[in-house]
Amino acid sequence: MKEITTSYSISSKLKNKKYVIVPQKEFIIPEYLNNYKNQFAKAFGELGKDNYLKDGRSFRYRRFQYFYFLPESGKIVAYAKTPYYQPAEINKYAGDLDRKFESLNSKIISSPFLQELIRFDFQQLPISEEDKSHSWMVDIHQIRTVATAVESGEATPEGIHHDENDFVWIHLISRENVTGGSNDIYNNEQKLLESCTLSKNMDSIVFWDPKVMHAVTSMHPKDHTRNAIRDVVLICFTHCPDLEPPTGNPILDYIEIKANINPPALVKQSF
Repeated sequence: MKEITTSYSISSKLKNKKYVIVPQKEFIIPEYLNNYKNQFAKAFGELGKDNYLKDGRSFRYRRFQYFYFLPESGKIVAYAKTPYYQPAEINKYAGDLDRKFESLNSKIISSPFLQELIRFDFQQLPISEEDKSHSWMVDIHQIRTVATAVESGEATPEGIHHDENDFVWIHLISRENVTGGSNDIYNNEQKLLESCTLSKNMDSIVFWDPKVMHAVTSMHPKDHTRNAIRDVVLICFTHCPDLEPPTGNPILDYIEIKANINPPALVKQSF
């Protein structure tokens, strides 16, 4: 077995509920990926500071990359290093900014664990065969949130929000010395539907993003003599039938990306 698999009915649950909490135990990860998975986790110690936090705060570190994905062939290709963009109506905290984060490092871009996780995540989405034949944009966010004795950690300083993608996966990589940091899920009227705490490596949530909203509560250290650390990877899918493959030119790639992210195409349900 080369692929990540599951016996959990994620697609049908997502179709009905619009979000699914997927515990670690539901992921069947082949043994050959274990070393790559460990390398992926270690890479969170190499993230750059998020320079777009307000009031001089410093609780978040990250890397980011856009990818071109053709589901039929399984082709996954990284775009050149580009900024990350969200409109202000989506992100009131840091919208309408070309946010420049460090790219994923080359070993992570080519990591068999990440590549298989992208394919697995996509296979769980309740979409039509037609949409599966189209190109998709994937944005990958490695995010470390840190809390100290004097500063809380805010994974979502923008509050309750959409991410502007069609589907969003959140996979917990590590959680150390953390109290708080729970994921809250809301309907589009911002009524709380469910709250959960991702606590084990690969505890995960997937959202049908236009249909639900989400946020993460403030986090603090249990032991105030040590920092609290929460590492997650976000794998976000946007249906882009007209998306062109990467050129290798950062300017041309970013023009292509911005032409396809606002608004995302509406995907067809599989029923």
